[in-house]
Order: sequence, then structure tokens, then C-alpha cells
Amino acid sequence: MVAHSPFGSPSFKLVAKGLVELHRLIIAGKDDSPEAESVRDALDAPLKALNATEKTRAQWLSEDLYSVSEPNSGTVQKQMTPQAQCQLNEALQARQDREWDRALELLRQWKDYVLPAQLSYLRGSIWLEAGDFAVAAAFYEHASKSDPENANYQAIYMHALEKSDPPSAWKIAREVLASEEKWAPVVVARAADIRINETRDASDAESARVRRELIPALERNLARLEQDQHAASRTSAYATTAGLLGFCHEFLENSGAAVTYYSRGLQVKPKEDGLLVARGILLYGTSPRAITDLEQAASLGSPVVWPYLFLAHHYLATSRFEQCRAMCETGLRMHASDTAKSQLEEWRAIAQAELGFSPDAVRAAFEAAVRLDPSNEVAKRNQDAFEASLRVLPARPHSKWERESEAAVRQFGLAERRYSFAA
Repeated sequence: MVAHSPFGSPSFKLVAKGLVELHRLIIAGKDDSPEAESVRDALDAPLKALNATEKTRAQWLSEDLYSVSEPNSGTVQKQMTPQAQCQLNEALQARQDREWDRALELLRQWKDYVLPAQLSYLRGSIWLEAGDFAVAAAFYEHASKSDPENANYQAIYMHALEKSDPPSAWKIAREVLASEEKWAPVVVARAADIRINETRDASDAESARVRRELIPALERNLARLEQDQHAASRTSAYATTAGLLGFCHEFLENSGAAVTYYSRGLQVKPKEDGLLVARGILLYGTSPRAITDLEQAASLGSPVVWPYLFLAHHYLATSRFEQCRAMCETGLRMHASDTAKSQLEEWRAIAQAELGFSPDAVRAAFEAAVRLDPSNEVAKRNQDAFEASLRVLPARPHSKWERESEAAVRQFGLAERRYSFAA
């Protein structure tokens, strides 16, 4: 049976969590401790609730975890063969196809041909993409300890840990930032990102304090990356560091500095959609570059609502109603606040009216806009104008819609993005 995300039932998720905890206790030399026995006892009920596929998956997960917590010192690394390489390539393809069980099975069959650190990294990447961050973190941790020279392993371990155990990730991030010179730039960048995320629920004053403290560390990180032109992870780490600097300055309302750093990141990674969106929002209404950035981000399939929302407003303002409608509908499929979706519904209604859609379709979009955000007075007035236009013979779209200015939309987007961390 091929498993697709979500990878497992609630009972399986409990089993996976328990197996990871046992794995940590074994590493700590507490396999026979009362704590370990308590974890085993807690596994009884969820194990019984698993179906046949999940029972097999849990058994193999236990063995995979055991192989890294109690490695067999007698295992001999085999030399890579064409057949082994072909099968490992199949495992990577299975991961890409979201066939998680098949990918893991292939790795088990050919594990003797893969270095331990790389094997754990590959296993972690499968579990990460399958959505089980705790299991991913366990394998990534082993990869980073097995090959401490590979800074990417440490960075991806911190990422998975932040998803599964935020307090532990925060602790590591603080330790990294306290001795940044001892860590590779990619790890410092990840630590700074985690530190920023730690302030999600903090006050504005606390968030601002953290960002001001991070700016010098991030600037030093950028300087190190500029000096090390041959680092394997330089491009990604440089773009991330520059983006974080831009985000810190944006939060502190230093727009000029933010644009400069976003631009520096784009110089090394010109198709980084997050940087394109961030710079596009800041420049919206003040530079044609904004539209170029946002259109490129949209063409790259940006997973955030902002390029579609801003482009919808731009196309509406320039009477490109079909493009406006398309951007609105794409944006409405994204995760966004009700306030943002209200704007999109309002603009969709106007575009539909101008394109000659039925009154019922236009009315439904206006009603959705008001339902999503009852304080959207502009939508209400535009709906009233639309209804009034229907009483004029011959009926025609209302040509004098009330529209938000570019500056108002820019401020709206900046305020929403600031608190959603959707950079």
C-alpha cells in the first residue's frame, strides 16, 4: 500500500511520538528506566488501534530509530554499485511522488551502500515531507552528530526541531547566537530565523528589541558569507541572511534599508519568491519594479496571498479586469485573514461586473466580502453602487467604483504581513 499525506492516523502519530521518545531515552542510557516503561505502557492502546499497514510502518520505524540509537559497529560500508545507485534514485523519486512507505523501504534495502549520516538525512527528509517533524528531527539530529562538518545537517535539524519541539529549538538558537563565530553561517541564519519566530506572540516592544539585537549578528553573518565565496550553502544562506535583515528593518519601519537587503538577497538568488514579494510590497505604488517583482513571484507559484492580492489591486486600477479576476480567485485559495479575503472578494465583484458576469455572481462576491469583514465599508458602498446601476436602463457596470489607493493597500499589506510573519 502506498501512503500519501497525511501520513498516518491519529493513533499512528501517537505511536511515532512514543517511539521517538523511547529512542531519546535509549541514547541517554535510560532504556530500562521507569520513564521508558511508562512510555511503553502508553504505546499499548494506540498500537492496538493501528491498521495492518500502520503496524508494519511502526515496526520499521522502530527498527530504523534503533539502528541510529544503537548502531551495529560490525556493519561494513559497501561500495556503491550502479544497481544500488539506481535503487537509491528510485527512493528519491518515491519521496518526490509522496510514496513515503516505498521511499523508506528502498532506503532500508540499500542502507549498507549509504553513509550513516546521509542515510539519516534522507530518512529525515522523507518524514519531514510526510509531516512528522518529531521523527524527522530524530534522524536529522543523528545526521548532524554523525557528520558535524556538514552545517546543512545542523540547520535542517534545527528547522525540524522548531516544528516539533519549539522550546528546545529556541534554546539551541540562543546558544548558536551567543557564539556565532563557532558556527557555519547557514546555522547562524537558521538560529536567527528561529529567534524571530520565537517572538510571534511577544509584544511589539519585545519583538523590536530582538530584531535590533539580531541586526548586528546578521550583518556579521552576511560579511562572512561574502568572504567565503566557495561555501556549498553560500547562496541559500546569503539570501536567507539578507532576507532576515530586510525583515528586521521592515518591522522596525526602516523601509529603505529593508529594500536594500531584499535586493542584495535577490542578487544571489533572483528567483526567491519570498524576497520578491517582500520587496514588491514595500515598493508598491512608488516604483514599477514592484509589479515586476510581484508578477515574477506569482509566476513562481508563491504560496502566500500577497502577490495575488497586490496584483489584483493593480490590475483593477489599470482596468485589466480579467487578470484582476484571475488574481482574486488565486488569492482566495491561499491561506489569508478574513480581512484580506474580503478585499479580494470585493475586487472580484467589481471585475466580474465590468466583465459582464450575471448580477447574481457579482452580488454573491460583494456579499462574501461584507460577510468576511463587516467593517469593509468600501465594499458596502460599491455594492450599493452596483445595485443602483441595475436600475438604470440599459443596465451597465458602475464606472466610478470607489477604490483604495496604492498607498492604502501597501500599508494594509505591510501591517497584515508584519503580524502573520508571511514574509
